[in-house]
Amino acid sequence: MSFPLCGHIPRLTYFRHVVRREQFFQYESVQSEWLVFAVEDGSFYYEIDNHRATASFGDLVFCPPGVVFRRVVISPVTLFVLRMGWGDDQGNELDPLCLDRIPVGKVSLRNTEKLMDDYAAMKHHNFLDERWSMIGRSHYLHHIWLMYCEQEEQLPTAEPPRSSDPLMQKATKLIQAHAFERFSLNAIAVSLGVSRVQLCQKFHAELGTTPIKYVTALRIEKAKKLLAETNLTLDQISECCGYQNGFYLSRVFKNNCRMTPKQYRLEHRL
Repeated sequence: MSFPLCGHIPRLTYFRHVVRREQFFQYESVQSEWLVFAVEDGSFYYEIDNHRATASFGDLVFCPPGVVFRRVVISPVTLFVLRMGWGDDQGNELDPLCLDRIPVGKVSLRNTEKLMDDYAAMKHHNFLDERWSMIGRSHYLHHIWLMYCEQEEQLPTAEPPRSSDPLMQKATKLIQAHAFERFSLNAIAVSLGVSRVQLCQKFHAELGTTPIKYVTALRIEKAKKLLAETNLTLDQISECCGYQNGFYLSRVFKNNCRMTPKQYRLEHRL
């Protein structure tokens, strides 16, 4: 039996806030529960089965129990270490066979303003006793999870027109899932069982844009939010958006927005 995403309720069993760690205590580990690293600042590289990527601000990295989780710090990282089980909305523990929709590896949350509010609230609970701290943090973890569920049910603001073609719907979902990491259109095409040329032609015919232009739109949208809502440097924002460095992001941003990232930040600072 497969439950809808929002029907999976995370139950926090362990919480730790790690600040500006230059290296992890362990290069690899295997947990008996689901483990999530929620990145507040900095970045790290990870490997979970065949999932390999860099995680930075706005990213949650999910690792299921019994699976090797390898990680290496790239830039001093501040993150929340969360262990959890899963229940339904009636308070019953979910069978592991019902957890097929829980993501493995990285997911990137687009609503970074709300995410920062939840992170701040989770840190505030350091000042409460242990029992109430876990209750409060469980609440904010659930809120973060619901943000992800809502995000999965909707295409982002930069969405192209919807397609009734199941293959293009799947292509769009895959592109969204991998847009903020090292992106390979060839890998997307292979996973869909078509050639790169076929994917591009069908995507354009159905949606009126190309896969690469769609990836760029998603990345620019995220860069705009981070410029307006955070104090991250341009190099840090480029890491979050899947670009090589701040110089390359600046060039892409200016070509698409007719202004530099610095000008956008000055005009849209909250």
